[in-house]
Amino acid sequence: MRRAVSVFLLVAVMALGLSEAPVQGQAAASVPKLPVIMYHHVGNWGVSRADWAPWVVRPEDFAAQLDWLRAHGYRTVTFQQFAAETAGGRRPAGKPVVISFDDGWAAQGGVVKSFLEPRGMKAVLFVFTGAVGPTRNGGGYISWEELHELEAAGHEVQSHTVSHGRLTQMLPPQLEREMRESKAIIERETKHPCRVVAYPYGDHDRSVMLAAHRAGYDCAVRADDDPGTGPVSAYRMPRVRVGYGDGIEVFAAAMERASASENE
Repeated sequence: MRRAVSVFLLVAVMALGLSEAPVQGQAAASVPKLPVIMYHHVGNWGVSRADWAPWVVRPEDFAAQLDWLRAHGYRTVTFQQFAAETAGGRRPAGKPVVISFDDGWAAQGGVVKSFLEPRGMKAVLFVFTGAVGPTRNGGGYISWEELHELEAAGHEVQSHTVSHGRLTQMLPPQLEREMRESKAIIERETKHPCRVVAYPYGDHDRSVMLAAHRAGYDCAVRADDDPGTGPVSAYRMPRVRVGYGDGIEVFAAAMERASASENE
């Protein structure tokens, strides 16, 4: 079963042109995208912490963004769901989008249950395994107990490495460990393949992308959608990033850019 799901995702990625660009040097123009939105925190404290403002979204803005997605025909998918839907080179129905949360903060479970589930939406949680404890402990990070509950409700856990360090600054043995160990831990805990990694801080280069490939990930996501970051590939997939105070117009424009590039 594990290999079957792995092959599904690999086929889905390659069916959309997301083949291994860092390995084969594929032209970015031929690589369409699955839109992925990146969130970290939902709360009203961004104004009091300017350094965190880019990573915080106000609750009312977050709700408006979710409602905009529904009103404009988007449907949320997990990476495994997307893989199954696109197996055999099929195109997915409608307008799939991934809503992702980084880091595995404890509050994210409540956000998912309060905002996404009432709307019938699913989330992908990128967690760094060094911070995840076995059970609820009142700390800042989510537990495997809570992640198991979220997965049972249809959400999905994927990798954000082990320590959330800057990958481009690591020596090769540590880089390999960050990629492989986090993947192994997540697979052990969730009982499903971990095929996607989110680069902490979006920090990556060719060595990092190759390490993700060697570790067995089918694709990797960064932390922005800036064309200057580099050509889009399976191991450099962009994400829509929304910050504190960004209104629905900013969000809509970002989604329209993502959808336009998906169909190029």
